[in-house]
Amino acid sequence: MAFMSRVCAVLLLGLSAVVGAQGEWREEKQQDGIRIESRAVEGWEIREMRGTAMFDGRLDSLVAVITDPTAAPRLNELVESSKVVQRDSATRYQVYTLTKMPWPLKDRDVLMQRQIERDAQTGAVTIADQAASGTVPEKDGLVRIVRASNRWTFTPTADGKVRIEFVMLSDPAGPIPSSLINSMSVSTPLKTIAQLIALARQSPYAEAESLFAVEAAAAAAE
Repeated sequence: MAFMSRVCAVLLLGLSAVVGAQGEWREEKQQDGIRIESRAVEGWEIREMRGTAMFDGRLDSLVAVITDPTAAPRLNELVESSKVVQRDSATRYQVYTLTKMPWPLKDRDVLMQRQIERDAQTGAVTIADQAASGTVPEKDGLVRIVRASNRWTFTPTADGKVRIEFVMLSDPAGPIPSSLINSMSVSTPLKTIAQLIALARQSPYAEAESLFAVEAAAAAAE
């Protein structure tokens, strides 16, 4: 059951385009400074999840972890691999991710269009992924997740810390009861945020260069 819990929870590491009104956030768990909440979404049986935490470190380090495809399996133990398959710029590209599932469930894959933006006034960085199609054809033996996106928001605070927010809601594209998904959806975002914080404090992420500086330099060289 514990492993199945992780299986169902991983399917929530995406946020489908929300249609309809949302309910009030309800706290599900607090642990080690990480808060997990959920709320109902009109037209959905699955609840939308949100994880928040504070990070005493560099915002660029958090961005570096999320934008490193090789870090994906360390952020989520069920992710088999993740890679960039099409790049328009340092802040806009597509990511293909494969998730291994235990029998009798079929493995899942998803193609995400990523857009990274920084607010010029607040300095907040948003990394938003939305399910895409076309670049990577669907494959035999895999269930393609087609209604998914996720959103990380990193916001600098007045005391020099960074507020982390991770919002997620996904259609797992398979015969998995929504009640089971909802009941098992807390542990995975909690572990993912905890691992993000741990990785951001380690090399090479701790000293990573600003992604926007890299993009500016690339644009200047063209």
